[in-house]
Amino acid sequence: MADEKEVKRCAHPGCGCPADEDSDYCSAYCEGAGDTAEIDCECGCPTCH
Repeated sequence: MADEKEVKRCAHPGCGCPADEDSDYCSAYCEGAGDTAEIDCECGCPTCH
């Protein structure tokens, strides 16, 4: 069985995207939003819900 790398999720609470390798966030939008709670994330990533 192949090793599966665990995907680190974006630290922004309203986002479900994978985080960039060198960051806790997926985008500058989420990094700027920090811990601000949002119903709909507006990061613009195609994988965002």
